[in-house]
Amino acid sequence: MSRYEGEWVLSRILQDRADRMGDKAFIVADSGDLTYADTIDRAGRVAAGLQELGVAPGDRVATMLPPTTDYISAWFGTSWAGAVDVPINNEFKGEFLRHLLADSGAKVMVCQDRWVSRLEQLDLPNLETVIVVGDTVDLPGRQSADFAEMLAFDPAPAVPRTERDLVYIMYTSGTTGPSKGVMHGNRSALWNSAAWIDILDLGPDDRAYSMFPLFHVTARSAIVGSSLMAGGSVALRSGFSLSGFWEDVRETESTFFAYMGAVIHLLYAQDPTPDDAAHSVRRAFGAAAPPEIAADFERRFGFPLLEVYGSTELGVATAPLGGRRKAGTMGLTCNHLHIEVHDEDDNLCPPGVEGEIVARPAEAEAMFRSYWQRPEYSVEAFRNLWFHTGDGGYMDGDGFLVFTDRLKDSIRRRGENISSFEVERAVQTHPDVLECGAYAVPSELTEDEVMIAVVARDGHDVDVPQLFQHCIEQMPRFAVPRYIRLMDELPKTPSQRIQKYKLRDQGVTEGTHDREALGIEVPRE
Repeated sequence: MSRYEGEWVLSRILQDRADRMGDKAFIVADSGDLTYADTIDRAGRVAAGLQELGVAPGDRVATMLPPTTDYISAWFGTSWAGAVDVPINNEFKGEFLRHLLADSGAKVMVCQDRWVSRLEQLDLPNLETVIVVGDTVDLPGRQSADFAEMLAFDPAPAVPRTERDLVYIMYTSGTTGPSKGVMHGNRSALWNSAAWIDILDLGPDDRAYSMFPLFHVTARSAIVGSSLMAGGSVALRSGFSLSGFWEDVRETESTFFAYMGAVIHLLYAQDPTPDDAAHSVRRAFGAAAPPEIAADFERRFGFPLLEVYGSTELGVATAPLGGRRKAGTMGLTCNHLHIEVHDEDDNLCPPGVEGEIVARPAEAEAMFRSYWQRPEYSVEAFRNLWFHTGDGGYMDGDGFLVFTDRLKDSIRRRGENISSFEVERAVQTHPDVLECGAYAVPSELTEDEVMIAVVARDGHDVDVPQLFQHCIEQMPRFAVPRYIRLMDELPKTPSQRIQKYKLRDQGVTEGTHDREALGIEVPRE
């Protein structure tokens, strides 16, 4: 539970931390360090600059920045001014970027200099001012300001806000279509952070190692937010560096980090050294740690991998709690939520029976409110008083959640529902495969065929007939892929989710390997 007993408003918690531990390092970054006192000083200066530009409480301020101390200042300064933060994916351009800025109605945008040109030719009538971080950039037809000049303002006092007031709109990753804005008030946003204190047993001496972008819920809530709530600190980095990871972790004396499955793969694939466990990391958390190497990874590096389930809407929803872990599961339901698995008629599924994962808050304002300006999506998502995640899974007899698939990514072939998650997990046990994405393509018969896009490990070549044989050996007959496509890299969001809609849209491409054309038969057992 949180170490903060006052009203859950971001600016108030920032003030509390500065009052009680002002000289303590909060952010340690390549772009400079910030104490807690530095953090609210810069937040107050940015807030004053925003107010000078006419930003009022409730106005939306978009941020499109790399993970630096300037991003921290813009993020917290927006909240200090009572405005609503709209973090934007740094890779967005064209219609993707226009959609987020137009949909949110952002009045001001704080943007890194090298990305400002992406705004040219975009129809954004509500966007009045672009605050540029870095070198001055002229943007024809739109007012511009210099972020460095914002930091020269005298600090403004925090604008009073309540726990219910909207603090950020975080857009979904858009893997299946246009992004929807997830609305979080102060309390729900801070619950997304406070929940990690119990999961990770965090305290003031902990330091998070951050390698995710700050527009992603993992870095915001589970790394920066949890450290703020616990009174800890963050080693803020621009991304994951395989060659420098362990040295940097040791130098920063970091005690925990977040991962995606590929990170665990890459770290494990390095040659073992006598110093593998010589570090201060006590635990790591994430999703999709390869089950075939997880136990050995823990032994080799000396800390547990905590598999969790969550989303932009929910934050963390299930996790190993109280030291209770079970292999193959995503843990137990977090205290601030109710999690169940329902069938198609919204009836509760018995233990072991797969359905859709649904959620609702265990107390007021403990999860997101609704989708920004999308009442039809909100009503559908919250039907029968439960938020429907679109994810498949089941509860085991002990209350542990087993995630099976994103329902929208499931594949139906010859009357069988196939989990793309399970197909991918089986393919990734092949020694030459780094990662893959499984998805449906149309069948010449009915329903779908299974297709996988595969990326080889560095220095390895994938033998396609041998990989088909591996799939035959590892999967049920109906799940064996019909098609294999070899790729240098998979299309992903910056949060490392595979953009399967792009793969599906590309379909069976030239150079795709067809198992039937190769004469490889799947034997009947």
